[in-house]
Amino acid sequence: MLRLERISKIYPTGEVLKDVNWEVTPGDRIGLVGVNGAGKSTQMKIIMGEIEPTSGEVIRPSSLHIAYLTQEFEVEPTRTVKEEFWQVFKEANEVHESIEHISVEMESADAEELDRLVHKLDRLQRQFEAL
Repeated sequence: MLRLERISKIYPTGEVLKDVNWEVTPGDRIGLVGVNGAGKSTQMKIIMGEIEPTSGEVIRPSSLHIAYLTQEFEVEPTRTVKEEFWQVFKEANEVHESIEHISVEMESADAEELDRLVHKLDRLQRQFEAL
Protein backbone atom coordinates (compact mmCIF):
# COMPACT_ATOMS: atom_id res chain seq x y z
CA MET A 1 0.00 0.00 0.00
CA LEU A 2 1.09 3.55 -0.73
CA ARG A 3 -0.69 6.48 0.88
CA LEU A 4 -0.27 10.24 0.71
CA GLU A 5 -1.76 12.07 3.69
CA ARG A 6 -2.34 15.82 3.61
CA ILE A 7 0.59 16.41 1.24
CA SER A 8 1.37 20.02 0.42
CA LYS A 9 4.25 21.44 -1.57
CA ILE A 10 5.10 25.10 -1.79
CA TYR A 11 7.83 26.36 -4.10
CA PRO A 12 9.13 29.94 -4.10
CA THR A 13 6.94 30.49 -7.17
CA GLY A 14 3.78 29.29 -5.42
CA GLU A 15 1.80 26.41 -3.99
CA VAL A 16 1.64 23.35 -6.24
CA LEU A 17 -0.06 20.82 -3.93
CA LYS A 18 -2.44 21.46 -1.04
CA ASP A 19 -3.74 18.77 1.34
CA VAL A 20 -3.49 15.94 -1.20
CA ASN A 21 -4.80 12.58 0.05
CA TRP A 22 -4.87 9.32 -1.88
CA GLU A 23 -3.79 5.72 -1.66
CA VAL A 24 -2.97 2.79 -3.88
CA THR A 25 -3.57 -0.71 -2.58
CA PRO A 26 -2.20 -3.96 -4.02
CA GLY A 27 -3.88 -4.77 -7.32
CA ASP A 28 -4.98 -1.17 -7.99
CA ARG A 29 -4.30 0.34 -11.38
CA ILE A 30 -4.28 4.10 -11.41
CA GLY A 31 -3.54 6.99 -13.70
CA LEU A 32 -2.30 10.34 -12.47
CA VAL A 33 -3.73 12.93 -14.85
CA GLY A 34 -4.13 16.68 -14.83
CA VAL A 35 -3.32 19.89 -16.64
CA ASN A 36 0.25 21.16 -16.91
CA GLY A 37 1.38 22.59 -13.60
CA ALA A 38 -1.15 20.61 -11.55
CA GLY A 39 1.60 18.84 -9.58
CA LYS A 40 1.69 15.37 -11.15
CA SER A 41 5.49 15.27 -11.43
CA THR A 42 5.84 16.83 -7.99
CA GLN A 43 3.72 14.04 -6.50
CA MET A 44 5.85 11.41 -8.22
CA LYS A 45 9.06 13.04 -6.96
CA ILE A 46 7.66 13.10 -3.43
CA ILE A 47 6.64 9.43 -3.66
CA MET A 48 10.12 8.51 -4.92
CA GLY A 49 11.75 10.50 -2.12
CA GLU A 50 13.50 12.85 -4.55
CA ILE A 51 11.94 15.87 -2.87
CA GLU A 52 10.26 16.41 0.50
CA PRO A 53 6.73 17.72 0.85
CA THR A 54 6.29 21.04 2.63
CA SER A 55 3.83 19.23 4.88
CA GLY A 56 2.10 15.88 5.10
CA GLU A 57 3.29 12.30 5.05
CA VAL A 58 3.98 9.53 2.55
CA ILE A 59 3.23 6.11 4.01
CA ARG A 60 4.67 3.06 2.30
CA PRO A 61 6.11 -0.26 3.43
CA SER A 62 9.90 -0.49 3.34
CA SER A 63 9.59 -3.50 1.02
CA LEU A 64 7.77 -1.47 -1.66
CA HIS A 65 9.77 -1.05 -4.87
CA ILE A 66 8.79 1.82 -7.12
CA ALA A 67 10.14 2.37 -10.60
CA TYR A 68 9.12 5.01 -13.07
CA LEU A 69 10.31 6.82 -16.15
CA THR A 70 10.51 10.56 -15.69
CA GLN A 71 8.87 12.94 -18.10
CA GLU A 72 12.21 13.93 -19.51
CA PHE A 73 15.03 11.44 -19.65
CA GLU A 74 18.02 10.56 -21.72
CA VAL A 75 17.87 7.45 -23.80
CA GLU A 76 20.50 5.47 -25.61
CA PRO A 77 19.55 5.83 -29.29
CA THR A 78 20.88 2.36 -30.13
CA ARG A 79 18.45 0.64 -27.70
CA THR A 80 14.91 -0.45 -28.53
CA VAL A 81 11.99 0.77 -26.43
CA LYS A 82 11.92 -2.64 -24.74
CA GLU A 83 15.64 -2.45 -23.95
CA GLU A 84 15.23 1.09 -22.61
CA PHE A 85 12.30 -0.03 -20.46
CA TRP A 86 14.41 -2.81 -18.93
CA GLN A 87 17.00 -0.26 -17.79
CA VAL A 88 14.54 0.80 -15.06
CA PHE A 89 14.51 -2.75 -13.70
CA LYS A 90 18.24 -3.35 -13.42
CA GLU A 91 18.13 -6.28 -10.96
CA ALA A 92 15.34 -8.03 -12.86
CA ASN A 93 17.23 -7.43 -16.10
CA GLU A 94 20.39 -9.01 -14.69
CA VAL A 95 18.45 -12.08 -13.53
CA HIS A 96 16.72 -12.30 -16.92
CA GLU A 97 20.08 -12.24 -18.70
CA SER A 98 21.33 -15.01 -16.39
CA ILE A 99 18.28 -17.10 -17.27
CA GLU A 100 18.96 -16.65 -20.97
CA HIS A 101 22.63 -17.56 -20.48
CA ILE A 102 21.73 -20.75 -18.58
CA SER A 103 19.28 -21.74 -21.31
CA VAL A 104 22.11 -21.62 -23.84
CA GLU A 105 24.43 -23.58 -21.53
CA MET A 106 21.79 -26.28 -21.11
CA GLU A 107 21.86 -27.04 -24.83
CA SER A 108 25.33 -28.59 -24.63
CA ALA A 109 25.48 -29.74 -20.98
CA ASP A 110 26.10 -33.33 -19.92
CA ALA A 111 23.66 -35.01 -17.48
CA GLU A 112 25.46 -33.92 -14.31
CA GLU A 113 25.90 -30.34 -15.48
CA LEU A 114 22.31 -30.25 -16.74
CA ASP A 115 21.01 -31.19 -13.28
CA ARG A 116 23.00 -28.33 -11.71
CA LEU A 117 21.76 -25.88 -14.36
CA VAL A 118 18.12 -26.93 -13.93
CA HIS A 119 18.31 -26.17 -10.20
CA LYS A 120 20.01 -22.85 -10.87
CA LEU A 121 17.43 -21.99 -13.52
CA ASP A 122 14.61 -22.79 -11.10
CA ARG A 123 16.11 -20.49 -8.45
CA LEU A 124 16.60 -17.66 -10.96
CA GLN A 125 13.08 -17.99 -12.36
CA ARG A 126 11.63 -17.70 -8.86
CA GLN A 127 13.81 -14.67 -8.17
CA PHE A 128 12.74 -13.09 -11.47
CA GLU A 129 9.04 -13.66 -10.71
CA ALA A 130 9.49 -12.13 -7.25
CA LEU A 131 11.12 -9.04 -8.74
